[in-house]
Amino acid sequence: MTARPRSGAAVRGVRVSEDAFWVHIRDTSGRLHAFRVGELAELQREAGASLMPAYALSVTELDDLVAYLASLRGQR
Repeated sequence: MTARPRSGAAVRGVRVSEDAFWVHIRDTSGRLHAFRVGELAELQREAGASLMPAYALSVTELDDLVAYLASLRGQR
């Protein structure tokens, strides 16, 4: 979600908790932000959005990754 306070910079992150008065968001650096709902200019919920970066692996790279992970199975 993204919280835009009336004063200050917008914060994008994962909602930790939310009630009628407060919203707590953890940003990508792990910092916790607390906002009073009444002091927000906008609160945008992004259903289905992820903070994880998108990865595009080629077929060869995917084969290499699977082979590497399979090789770890025998090591204990």
